[in-house]
Amino acid sequence: MANIINIVLDIPIYHSFDYSTPVGFKKLQAGVRVEVPFGKRKLIGIVISKKDGASLDNKNKFDLKKIASVIDEKPILDKKIMDLCQWSSNYYQYPLGQVIFTAIPPLLRKGRVIKTIKQEKSNHIIDSSKPPIILNQEQNLVFSKIKKGLNKFNSYLIEGITGSGKTELYIKISEFIISKRAQVLIIVPEINLTPQTIKRFEKYLNSNIGAYHSSLTESKKLEMWSKCKNGEIDIIIGTRSSSFLPFNNLKLIIVDEEHDNSLKQQEKFRYHARDIAIVRAMKNNIPIILGSATPSFETIQNCKTKKFVKFELKKRFHKTDLPKIMVINSNIDEPIDGISNELRKNIQKELENKKQILLFIGRRGYSNALICKNCDWISKCTKCDSYMTYHNISKTLWCHYCGFRKRFDSTKLCQCKNNSNILPVGYGTEKIEKKLNDLFPSSRVMRIDSDTITNNKKLIEFIENANSGQIDILIGTQMLVKGHDFPNVSLVGIIDIDSGLYSLDFRGLEKTAQLITQVSGRSGRHQTQGKVIIQTRKPNHPLILELLKNGYKNFSEKALIERKEALLPPFSYIALLRASSLKKNDSQNFLENIKNYFKNDNNVKFLGPAPAPIAKRNNRYTFQMMISSLNRKFLLLKSHQIREYILKRKLNNIKWSIDVDPIDLY
Repeated sequence: MANIINIVLDIPIYHSFDYSTPVGFKKLQAGVRVEVPFGKRKLIGIVISKKDGASLDNKNKFDLKKIASVIDEKPILDKKIMDLCQWSSNYYQYPLGQVIFTAIPPLLRKGRVIKTIKQEKSNHIIDSSKPPIILNQEQNLVFSKIKKGLNKFNSYLIEGITGSGKTELYIKISEFIISKRAQVLIIVPEINLTPQTIKRFEKYLNSNIGAYHSSLTESKKLEMWSKCKNGEIDIIIGTRSSSFLPFNNLKLIIVDEEHDNSLKQQEKFRYHARDIAIVRAMKNNIPIILGSATPSFETIQNCKTKKFVKFELKKRFHKTDLPKIMVINSNIDEPIDGISNELRKNIQKELENKKQILLFIGRRGYSNALICKNCDWISKCTKCDSYMTYHNISKTLWCHYCGFRKRFDSTKLCQCKNNSNILPVGYGTEKIEKKLNDLFPSSRVMRIDSDTITNNKKLIEFIENANSGQIDILIGTQMLVKGHDFPNVSLVGIIDIDSGLYSLDFRGLEKTAQLITQVSGRSGRHQTQGKVIIQTRKPNHPLILELLKNGYKNFSEKALIERKEALLPPFSYIALLRASSLKKNDSQNFLENIKNYFKNDNNVKFLGPAPAPIAKRNNRYTFQMMISSLNRKFLLLKSHQIREYILKRKLNNIKWSIDVDPIDLY
């Protein structure tokens, strides 16, 4: 009798499909790839279960299509990964097939056959030529306590001030784990953190350490995936996509910078790598360590309710004091092209002392927009409700929301034509770079943003140049300041923090406080106490005053009280239902109909619909509606019901998504 198998495909459909295998064909296990006919195409599918043929009526039996071929002799995904994918699909309201295919490298999605690789055993002996990792008293105390709980599921938070040596503690704990012939997964928020983290681990450990992130070639991804699965890698350091890697003997997960927004996927499968990692650790009965100098409010609350165990590192590893912070009132000391007189003088002083300076600004490009002083024209994107940023080096106007670009030609921008008077508005990394080159022509200035650092090789080269003293002034966006350790930086300048002080997002102040603290922490980490200069037109803003006086910890305590009073996360649970359409009213009406159909009840509330902050994006109009509940189960149930309601209506004019636990209300 033919066997019947249930498979999922890499398509945006929420249900699975039944296929039959030829008579006498061996039974296929869950996790095996097969090729199947699907309409006029042949697609790769993954078996998720077997079915009893007796449970199907004769009509269904004869209607079933047969599989075309079997790709794998053995499952490429084990039950633990399959269960994690099933949980992720249910929680994030995303098709199981697309979740499972996210968990495998691109070449396996295309049907590449896995070559059998002989498993190599590592001896895990620490090279005597490598220095031992020496912890201070504070770190040793944390290590000894965590060490006692490494044989089962525990969630730990290491809350350490910037420069307190969290990475050194990760290395020591990882060294202990791999000495037991086990593996460690370390998740970092950004690709640009992997080279530096690997280098620090390799300094002390004679182990097989690998990286996994989106910049790897497809062949390299498959190689690392296979080595990880076969136990040939001791430690994997990767971005959020590494959350689903298969391991031969995984015994510890570490999530560094657990507060970072980059750990949350912002499109399609909108999962949070930190939360996936916690669930994976729980399902595998292994410990997980979260690390941050500025923990997310969710993690702080989990520590308060004893779901997590918190350890604090209050001293810097290299025994330097935290930097002094100076706030510059930009209303009095007006910045010229982003640089105030006080900041200029401090930069000059540090350059004379042969020190390094780091300047942070949250915008790339030359200016936020261009305007014509004669006719009031402004460089607004024709496809979005946003302004086009001017990039001076490429002479391009660029919308950072939809990607639309056009060449700069002052005679063709506005009705003034040859009589136009085009001026830049605001400033980005390019403009700051130009200003610094004008002010300090003999200094070596380097700009670090996604325009200049286009691949991992350039990033590694930049880090080496910065650490070897070949750069005097570093300018960059968040990719420059996230988790990096620059030993020679003694002055950090935050060019403009004001946009973060008045965010419409309820998480806006939390994110801004984290940013200020993290950026400030790049200064004076190794030798002498550093200095931080913050430029703002709101020097008396409560957030700035609280951070300067009492630090992030006290700020978060007060902010959590306000969140609790407003019943906002982490004291409630939310999902964001987004809808976009080519016609302005279609997406709004779509959400209104859903709200009217389900209505508010005692367990779930609806807020909205309302236009997204950037309502028009790439010629589509986006509205959104918040779904909230005090109970996570009720929120997930309602999200599932809404999803099924939408699928039954089969609307082709609407693009929609459900974002569970959104971190950006954009």
